[in-house]
Amino acid sequence: MMEHEHKHVTEKKHSSNFFKDPLKVGMALIIILLVAYIAAKSETPQQPPSGGNNQTGMNATSTAKLSIELFVMSQCPYGVQAESSVKKVIDEFKGDVNLSLHFIATDLGNGSFSSLHGANEVAEDLRQVCIMKYYPAKFLDYLTCVNNDYANVGSVWEGCASSSQMDTNTIRQCSTGAEGSGLLRENIKRTQALQIDSSPTIYLNNKSYTGGRDNVTMTRAICGIVTGSDVCKNLPLAVNVKLTIVNDDTCILCDASGIETTLSGMISNLTITTVNYSSDEGKALLQQYNASGLPLYVFSSSIEQDSSYSSLSRYLQKSGSTYMLLVQPVKLLNMVEQSGTLQLFVMSHCPYGTMAEEAVKELTDAVPDLKFGGLYFIATDLGNGTFSSLHGADEVAEDLRQVCIMKYYPSKIMNYTVCIAADYTHSGDIWQNCSSKNGIDAAKIGACSTGNEGNTLLKSNIALSNTLGIYSSPTLLLNNNTLFNSVSAEQMKQVVCAYNPAMSGCNTTLSGTTTAPSGGCG
Repeated sequence: MMEHEHKHVTEKKHSSNFFKDPLKVGMALIIILLVAYIAAKSETPQQPPSGGNNQTGMNATSTAKLSIELFVMSQCPYGVQAESSVKKVIDEFKGDVNLSLHFIATDLGNGSFSSLHGANEVAEDLRQVCIMKYYPAKFLDYLTCVNNDYANVGSVWEGCASSSQMDTNTIRQCSTGAEGSGLLRENIKRTQALQIDSSPTIYLNNKSYTGGRDNVTMTRAICGIVTGSDVCKNLPLAVNVKLTIVNDDTCILCDASGIETTLSGMISNLTITTVNYSSDEGKALLQQYNASGLPLYVFSSSIEQDSSYSSLSRYLQKSGSTYMLLVQPVKLLNMVEQSGTLQLFVMSHCPYGTMAEEAVKELTDAVPDLKFGGLYFIATDLGNGTFSSLHGADEVAEDLRQVCIMKYYPSKIMNYTVCIAADYTHSGDIWQNCSSKNGIDAAKIGACSTGNEGNTLLKSNIALSNTLGIYSSPTLLLNNNTLFNSVSAEQMKQVVCAYNPAMSGCNTTLSGTTTAPSGGCG
């Protein structure tokens, strides 16, 4: 669940130190909540093409009763976690379950490919499709090895291949030549046919699986398909878990059906009750957890006995005998409404953040009545005049430049960020050119961003994201009381205009779609 990842997926809040570590808030479960309201009301599950491409099957047997299709980015942490769970399932069911692994990448049509995590990820995709061809029986052992250090796979793959008794020269020759390109091109056809862009995505016997990705929850789902297995006979009985959702049915984006579906997939015996936030029970739960927004999700104590608890426990906050799901709210209850305003919270080197910046620029150009309240950064103030951010020191340096530009050239910040977005990972090399192109004095910004002034500005800037508990990039704050995530200008417009229908420009069609869920960093 999901960076989206990766698309990820992901992420978020309530008042807890848990959220001080952004690496822990990548649960893709949360993304489902934050799609545009139109999609939440009307989207139906996509039916996959019949059959499926089994050329990447590992440990395939003709007597298998079930096929798992796993769609991943090879350097996505959530994809890696799913691969680990799937391997445990494969080991449990032995010949009853086959696996097909497909990558999420783009064929550029010239023998090369692109993927979210860059050239290193593509290189590993190519190695893995070659291993699946030449060493299918050893592939899962290789995967287990490289996934221990997937971020540095370029340095460890040879050792992992050798330890699995593979010829590294065969893999290298295949993966760096036309053969590997052909194999990867064939591999991703299934991904493209299903229009899958979230890592991980799982299909069981050609049907989308949206339940929990821990091996126990997946095993329960498989046991509903593979009958008579000894694995299923030994599963413990599922306890009843009660979930109370505190919500406001007048809130357009507060539809909890996506979260309900996902949790029902994770928890086999779940009873869901929804109460209004103005009811006595709703008020009591909000007070009990000192909650500042809606929807609020509260589990009964029996969640401790459910197999999903091991996966969910990091995202739960206990009070008394019940547990609150740590999720960024949509409707903020303690904020003064400011109609027709929009603010954007980002990490300046987050790929989804830069896409959102481009989309916001398009949106504000098309809807002139919308007042853009500026960029806010997601970073940590270390208290000694320095900062940390998910994508490292280069990201902090760019945050500092952008807060200085917002002070001295506020009307030019969005044009500048669109320029940076074209090559954001090299912002340190291009920022001066982007400044000059937009009439910004680079010397002035350099002096500000490397001195006390920039530190003071960034400290003040990130205070709002910390106060609101926003740790996923991008997050948008609409009307000063509604949070949502999007990287699509059209989707943003649909949300903005649903809340502010009188604005001019709402009939303009913008780029992007209204239905695609958003990705995020954090």
